[in-house]
Amino acid sequence: MTKIAALDRARHAALRLRPTPDVERMRYALIGLSELTMACADFPICLAKDAHTGRFNLIALFSLEEPRNLFWLAQRWQATYLPQAAVTAPFLLDANTELGLAIDENSPRLGHEGSPLFEADGRPTAVLSEARARLQRVTSDVADAQVMVDRFAELRLIRPLTVILTRKNGTEHQIEGLYSLGSNALAALGDDVIVTLYRLGYIAAASIMRASLSQIERLRQLHNLSGTEPFTDLRVQVLEN
Repeated sequence: MTKIAALDRARHAALRLRPTPDVERMRYALIGLSELTMACADFPICLAKDAHTGRFNLIALFSLEEPRNLFWLAQRWQATYLPQAAVTAPFLLDANTELGLAIDENSPRLGHEGSPLFEADGRPTAVLSEARARLQRVTSDVADAQVMVDRFAELRLIRPLTVILTRKNGTEHQIEGLYSLGSNALAALGDDVIVTLYRLGYIAAASIMRASLSQIERLRQLHNLSGTEPFTDLRVQVLEN
């Protein structure tokens, strides 16, 4: 459970930040527009609907059914790329505070070991300036991705993504709430729209998103190596209509 508070020199003077990000139980992460070409080397890039806003978010998927990250093994990140939104915790941007940051006081990354947040005289350390700069970059990049996804939604290109996994005993597990882009819908766009999307880089992004769905098989393989009940079959389909 999170406990968000404005970052305060006195209240948080003794806190230190552990270097290892808390991603062990992270099932997915938001990704920014600039991260697509790197993230697709490891993860399925999907869309998921925000329960509060109803808008679609661009995400990198880390897991199938387990409440943990399949790329976190032996206390290490075991993938080519680490999405930047996965390492912003425990900090959040807060323009109404002196230091421009809020903090999750219940984050497991905080404690009495690691890098200090403040010097002995109360001055913020490089940990905080780096955290603020990273958050600003990530926030801007995710916002750029959101503009693209909103455009896809406006053009009615987003379709449900069906992912069904079969266990050895024949029972099935279906992942709910994922979406991708429809190939037929993309092909039906007018030439002028295609040109506009191409110049924005959105056609390339759409191609990357569709191609990255093959990484769901990689998740299945990692799941089967994790010691949990294996999945023997996988079916992935974008519902075109």
